[in-house]
Amino acid sequence: METSGEALILPVQAFISYSHADDELLDRLRKHLSQLERDGTFSGWFDRDIHAGGKLDQEIEDRLRSSGVFLACVSPDYIASGYCYEKELAFALKREAEDELIIVPVILQPCEWLETPLARFKAVPKDGKSVAEHTNPNVAFLEVATEIRRLCRADGKVVEYKSAAPISSADGTSAHSRYRVQRQFDDLDRRDFTERAYREIFQFFEASVRELESVPEVEARLFRTDEAHFSCTIINRGISRGFETLHVRRGGSWGAIDILYGEDNRANTSNGGFSISSDQYELFLTAGMFQMSGRDDKLSPKDAAQKLWDDLLARVGIDYA
Repeated sequence: METSGEALILPVQAFISYSHADDELLDRLRKHLSQLERDGTFSGWFDRDIHAGGKLDQEIEDRLRSSGVFLACVSPDYIASGYCYEKELAFALKREAEDELIIVPVILQPCEWLETPLARFKAVPKDGKSVAEHTNPNVAFLEVATEIRRLCRADGKVVEYKSAAPISSADGTSAHSRYRVQRQFDDLDRRDFTERAYREIFQFFEASVRELESVPEVEARLFRTDEAHFSCTIINRGISRGFETLHVRRGGSWGAIDILYGEDNRANTSNGGFSISSDQYELFLTAGMFQMSGRDDKLSPKDAAQKLWDDLLARVGIDYA
């Protein structure tokens, strides 16, 4: 049987995208990744590996096409770089959208990376705190190396691989969508899922607030207090008491996402939330809110965001046409 792709055994191939202004930090990063390369977990490539006489643009494009992981080494110089940001990152985003690549932002220097498309992805070091902001940069780089190892391997097995040419079945559907693989989830997996769920819920509210701006007599305001809390206020001037604020907080008594209605964000108080559960195949959210009708055992972050948004709209007399 012929296939259009071929399973890849370790090491995971990674493209390291960086600005040459960050050479010193890049050298330190590569030293921290050296053990992953030595034990066959990871193989990183960057443009210094191009031999004299090589065709720069063509080899970079070939490496981008063949890599399963894209490390974006982010700094003000990286964002300002026409080549890194507008060519390498743009190409990586296209492949990621086609489910062919994993993007990992590595935050080297403080910058406005949260205003870029990289805000959609989990960044390292932890919580997106830049390497330069750590008292000991080696601690930050150790976090980076640990997360990359976790991404590439679990109990000695590859946990995620993006193929540049996905295998298709006889009926034309993607093989990835036809099979499910059992796996075990640890505390790191749950933490990562919590962070991703919170980020996706916030992004859903961002898009929904922009959409609501065109509706007459309605105002929507979104406030991001910190990395673990945002609030959304909706005002319907067409009815009396057409006003409500929802606070969404990462963590809390529910373990994943806590919510609270009202103007005051009272500590240790919530109106419910979402906990994390899992089956043999995936992690998901479970709702625990009395005001929501129906019972959902398995919710994606988008499902959870939709429920919160719909409930907030209903409280101020807004429905869908």
